[in-house]
Amino acid sequence: MNVNNIIALGRTAEIISYDNQHILKLFKEDMPMNLIISEFNNTREVYNIGIQCPKPFEIIDYVGRKGIVYKRITGITMLRSIIEDPTNVIAEAKSLADIHLDIHQRLVENLPNQKELLAEQIKHAPLITNQEKDKVLKKLSELSDDCKLCHGDFHPDNIIYSEARHWVIDWMTGMKGTPAGDVARTYLILKLGRISDEIPKEVYEFISQIRNQILENYIKEYLKKSNISMNEVNNWFVPIAAARLGERIPDEEKKELIEVIRNNL
Repeated sequence: MNVNNIIALGRTAEIISYDNQHILKLFKEDMPMNLIISEFNNTREVYNIGIQCPKPFEIIDYVGRKGIVYKRITGITMLRSIIEDPTNVIAEAKSLADIHLDIHQRLVENLPNQKELLAEQIKHAPLITNQEKDKVLKKLSELSDDCKLCHGDFHPDNIIYSEARHWVIDWMTGMKGTPAGDVARTYLILKLGRISDEIPKEVYEFISQIRNQILENYIKEYLKKSNISMNEVNNWFVPIAAARLGERIPDEEKKELIEVIRNNL
């Protein structure tokens, strides 16, 4: 693989230039095949219901690894837009809320069930006891069900601006469920999420300074324009935090998620 073809790096995959019309999301060798298939199927379903996301074409083998071929979208992420012009941070945070609200207006059928997915992730979560898992699962069972489209990993680095439009990417965790749970996930990502090690130190420090502005304005705008209360979002924090423990995130973030869980059980 030619390193000059790499467009972006992530914890689970690299984005590389495939041809003039397509990019390839090339997953790391240890990425389970069922998750790659889930991303392909979820993105195809979301694309077909009219969400503005890059069209997925096929799963292929490439240099001994699996990848998904997507339509090429040329632009910058919302996060990059904020970094390049920090004066727009409030407007961008409000836009983040508006895009999320639009996603949550859509009813879907052919996507995984939110509570079933979370329950499975909680059962296999590391770093918490079986007794704690039972308490978390009980909390999850008491939460409401719905069939609204949820992204499952919604944050500014998964929004691309291109040709005066926004595109929502990375639908591996797409699901049908309750919007409050999806908002809770975004809240915890913005509050506790660690930034990729590949980002330069000065950019890392800048993002750390503005993340609270993004969070505060995002949640304020979302709650103002929806029929969801902050209390409903809070009710999802423990199950979302527990489910996130099994993901490829830094140990420091996991420690903070465990604090969220234990402080609220």
